[in-house]
Order: sequence, then C-alpha cells, then structure tokens
Amino acid sequence: MSDVLLSSVLSFLDTDDAATVVERVRSARGERTKRTARDERTFLFAAPEGESQPTEVVWIDVEAAFDARSVEAFAERCDGRGIDGTLLTTGDEARAEETLALAFADDEQLDEPDDNGDRALLVDPVEVEAPIELVTLPDLVGALEDADLDEAIIDEYHEPHEPEFEDIVDEIDAEEARAAAEADAAEDAGSGRALALLVAAVVIAAVAAAFVLFGPF
Repeated sequence: MSDVLLSSVLSFLDTDDAATVVERVRSARGERTKRTARDERTFLFAAPEGESQPTEVVWIDVEAAFDARSVEAFAERCDGRGIDGTLLTTGDEARAEETLALAFADDEQLDEPDDNGDRALLVDPVEVEAPIELVTLPDLVGALEDADLDEAIIDEYHEPHEPEFEDIVDEIDAEEARAAAEADAAEDAGSGRALALLVAAVVIAAVAAAFVLFGPF
C-alpha cells in the first residue's frame, strides 16, 4: 500500500485529468461515458449498461467555481431532458455545498438582498433540498477505493509536488549561507569606507596643518 494519500493526488489534478478519473470509475461500474466541453465547462454524460441514452450528466469543476445561477440553469436543463444532474469537484467542499444551497434555497432560507442583490444563507446548506447531487473529494476517494482503482490512480498521477525533507534543509542552509556572505560583504564594504574616510580625514588635517605652519605660497 502506498504511503501517498489518494486525496492529495486527486487535489492536484486539473479538470481533464479529473474527468479521466471519473470515466475510469464509471467504466468499472459498467457505464459508458462521453465527455464534452461547452463554454469552457467540462461535462460527462453517463449511460448504464443496457441503456442507449445517457441517464446522467456530471459537471466537473476541480476549482469549485460553480455559481448559483449557472447551477440552477444546469439543473433545469437536466430536468428538461429527463436525466440526473451531478456537480463534481475536488476543490473547496464547503464552497460547493453553499453554492448548491444558494441555487435552490427558498425565501425563508435566505437573508435580505445586500447592495449587490446577493443573498446569504440563513440555514445550514444541508437543510436545502436540491434536485441535483454534489460529489466532492471524499466521495471520489471512496468511489475509487470501492472500484479498487486507488493504487492505480496514485501510481499514474502521483508526482512529488513537495521537495524531500533533505532538500528543504539544504535549501535553508544555502539561503543562510548566502545571507551570511552578503552580511559579511556589507560589513567589509562598510569597514573599507570607514577606513577610507579616516585616511582622508588625516590627510586633510595634515594639509591644513601644513598650510597654517608654512602659509600660502
């Protein structure tokens, strides 16, 4: 078993790679999928085995950049086509939950509009009933583990995004050495300037003394 966390690997994936991972999960379940991009958004249509038409569409956004109005419009299109809608993100779970709730909260669950016309939730997002599902990072981790794909995904997508401990220590030592060298150079330069000023002062004093003793030519 790898000591790399699956959730950490997934959190670094871009939208295309995340969509590929979801496709792998659905394939393991015997589903067919078709990916499409519209208005710079990525959607995955899924059809269970034996179905000729998709029964679900998954909107994948790893940054959880969904907005309430677009989510509401997405749900309406899904309803109009008679298919299930799902939002999937590996990003900020709390943000995604709030966005989904804001899209379907009723007036009693929302505060009065602010100066920009935006309204805040007065209830916990889980209290708002939504016609579409939200899948977040823990859900995707669980789905991969259930499909026995967790190790394969780690092996395929894991990259050392953080340096090893020894590399960090070496970098700190090198930075400290550079800082010390710069400090020494500055101190030497300061000492040199002070010495030069002292010599100049002595020379000026000597010249002044000679001028007083011997007078002008």
